Amino acid sequence: MIKRLPCILLWLFLCTTVKAQQAPKRELRGAWIATYANIDWPNRTQTPEQQRAAFINIVDHHKATGLNALFIQVRSQCDAMYPSAIDPWSADLTGTQGNAPSPAWDPMQFMIAECHKRGIEFHAWINPYRAVANANNLPGFAASHVAKQHPEWLLSQGNLRVLDPGLPAVRDYISSVITDILQRYDVNGIHFDDYFYPPSAPAGTTPFNDDSSFAADPRGFSNRADWRRDNVNLLIKRVYDSVKSMKPWVKFGVSPSGIYRNSSNPDIGSPTAGLEHYTTLYADTRRWLQEGWVDYIMPQVYWYIGQPGANYGVLIPWWNNQASGRHIYIGMAGYKVNEPAQGANWANPSQIPNQVRMNRDPAYPHVYGQSVYNTGSLRHPNKLGFRDSLRLFFYQHPALLPAMPWRDSIPPPAPYRLKTRSYGNDSVVLQWKRHPAANALQKARQFVIYRSTHRHMDTELAENILAITGMDQATFTDTALSPGSTYYYRVTALDDFHNESRPSRRKRVCLPPDLPALVQAPDLSRKTEKSSVSVSVRPNPSADHFTLLLQSSTEQPLRIQVADNNGRIVETRHNVAPNSTITLGSRYPNGIYYLVVIQGRSQQTIKLLKLGN
Repeated sequence: MIKRLPCILLWLFLCTTVKAQQAPKRELRGAWIATYANIDWPNRTQTPEQQRAAFINIVDHHKATGLNALFIQVRSQCDAMYPSAIDPWSADLTGTQGNAPSPAWDPMQFMIAECHKRGIEFHAWINPYRAVANANNLPGFAASHVAKQHPEWLLSQGNLRVLDPGLPAVRDYISSVITDILQRYDVNGIHFDDYFYPPSAPAGTTPFNDDSSFAADPRGFSNRADWRRDNVNLLIKRVYDSVKSMKPWVKFGVSPSGIYRNSSNPDIGSPTAGLEHYTTLYADTRRWLQEGWVDYIMPQVYWYIGQPGANYGVLIPWWNNQASGRHIYIGMAGYKVNEPAQGANWANPSQIPNQVRMNRDPAYPHVYGQSVYNTGSLRHPNKLGFRDSLRLFFYQHPALLPAMPWRDSIPPPAPYRLKTRSYGNDSVVLQWKRHPAANALQKARQFVIYRSTHRHMDTELAENILAITGMDQATFTDTALSPGSTYYYRVTALDDFHNESRPSRRKRVCLPPDLPALVQAPDLSRKTEKSSVSVSVRPNPSADHFTLLLQSSTEQPLRIQVADNNGRIVETRHNVAPNSTITLGSRYPNGIYYLVVIQGRSQQTIKLLKLGN
């Protein structure tokens, strides 16, 4: 025990340090899911059933992390991860561009439904201009692909082919893709990334040539760079206008590279020395914010704090100051963590946590959250546990998304007729009614469940948020309870922009105490049979709660019991899903406990140590 004391003290110190910064009630907590070249999903060799199962595993993992928005790539090079009459099926889905999946299914519809079940926003991530990532692959493209239908629309540089932003026909084509998605899918957002004009041509590469499109439509510009930026401006404004007119509850934003312009003058740019998307890619993102053509900008600040020439600590305050009444979200480089080629700073397990702390600094009030690139980095076992830091400390309480009052500021009506029903001493079912919406913008899409052991709960504190429901869900079952305790509940409604209603009436629930059931102290030295369940407990020891990640090779439900050091059962859960994540122990007194996970005739026991509340 004496040898373990320094480790326990270090754990307590880290917990105290993390908790010192209060979690915000509202915050975008996102991740990108890249489909290009099967970076994150799908596996093109799998059947549709296997691809669906793999996506469910991903979205469950993100839900357990505490994310509330996903940016999912549905069009990476003028192809489609959904049935489209405009673009061919993506080879990243089926293995051959233009080939439909068999048996037929709609991946985007499926992904939207799975995200919404879990209360996660679905943002359709689109590469607007990239047509061919590698021209060597062009012979295998479908005959219906735009690069073969309209080769005159392409700008060529090296192996990259992009649609010429200077052509009105290109703007019409991209706009038709956005319109098609808006008409057919219940997306929460349209999301562009960092592909605009090609970057500066590498040595030995012929730069792209847009002389003919400039000559055909100069629109009074004599400066080619200004004309190129205006070409992109025209598309950005047009897409935003389409979004607002077709589905005024859908968001639109762009995630450019992290540096706008390099300058010691903050009115021009940031004190950096990296690739500028204003001068190199011809994307005037600051103007888009100033003109109100986007709801947010999410710069990809893929550098470490203190990095020469591109210091995260310099770029965050600069971007905060460019908001112009819109939101700034920060793209973070999870993929660089613990990669040897990235150097010692990315081998520091505090790098991502410290970046989140900076994003939340009250000095930067216009930074409203962050998104991690990529999904693989959040699921990789060798990323220094930064996902656990997010899950256990930064995202331990659910968060509402930041409101966008320039789009809509009227909250939906409050829920009414809140009813509670307790089952035994370990679960409470809540049900409520919602008022009909006056219009689509005021429709209640989600509900926030507040719970407290205090009669006068503060609904502005994130720690009182028990859960945010899935889309259009008007019931909730609370199983994270302690027998013999009294709880108070309130429920609010959220619309698509997360405008929050007034709270419902408060309901009180008094749970009966647990009957003392004595059991023999578990034998930690054995399992009754070879177990088909993998159980991971984090953290252990814990100063708060324990999170169990349960993975099973069979679908048989689990039974979970927790006994204290005297053999007294303190918690029992029945019919636990075999592949799930649960939390327990937040109200256990200090001491030693034994977790018993039972599936059929097999069981395994894990010792838990609770250090303090």
